[in-house]
Amino acid sequence: MNETEKKAYLDRMGFSGQVTLDEDCLERLIRAHLEHVPFENLDGFDFKLVPEISEEALLEKVVHQRRGGYCFELNMLFGHLLGALGFSWYPVAVRVVFNKPSLPPTAHMGLVVKLGEKRSFVDVGYGGPGPKGLLPLEPGVWQVNKEEFQVRQIEEGDFCIDRQQEGEWKSLLQFQDLPVREVDFQLLNFYCAKCPQILFTQKRIINLCTPDGSKALTDKELTIRTKEGVTRRTCESREELETALREEFGICVSLP
Repeated sequence: MNETEKKAYLDRMGFSGQVTLDEDCLERLIRAHLEHVPFENLDGFDFKLVPEISEEALLEKVVHQRRGGYCFELNMLFGHLLGALGFSWYPVAVRVVFNKPSLPPTAHMGLVVKLGEKRSFVDVGYGGPGPKGLLPLEPGVWQVNKEEFQVRQIEEGDFCIDRQQEGEWKSLLQFQDLPVREVDFQLLNFYCAKCPQILFTQKRIINLCTPDGSKALTDKELTIRTKEGVTRRTCESREELETALREEFGICVSLP
């Protein structure tokens, strides 16, 4: 990623200010990404495509076309940006265990970022209730963006990330802290885009964080959460869907 591409990507994220190799800057980068680049599966669900996850293709889609993507796209490109800015990082293969009755296959990508001897989990490509900021990768209870998460190491040697929900811990993500070659995500990317048992092929899922809440489009239902409350409405036509995508998420597409 060259200097022009870095600047265009940072502009796409709405990030301003000096980049410094510390936790404060990394936190601001994560939040800027979450609040400006939506999680979305339009390629797989609406357009029946397998997203390309090369750096060149991702820059074109996310930065120049101002689209979003899912984990293999958003975390992959964000990792390349972090590397270009001088951060040390590597991708990890993750199981999404949230609300799963048995151990699911690996079908998600996260990032581990190293600052000195400290490692942190970073995820700008999870459309679910994961940590929306920097999470220390060491056992304990941590507060991330006013939410509590617990990091555990379990018998298999995996890390498990739990979220505090209604007074109890709910397991979200499970993974080994081992670097995975980027080429190995090609197979997982194809699987998630085409497998009929995967949620991404069953319904349209769009999510975007906001400074005081979130926006979500699930199939045809638009949900906007703010500190004042929750509003919902159904997009009944293709034109209403395209308007919601454009006005709420900044995605300009013509749906099939």
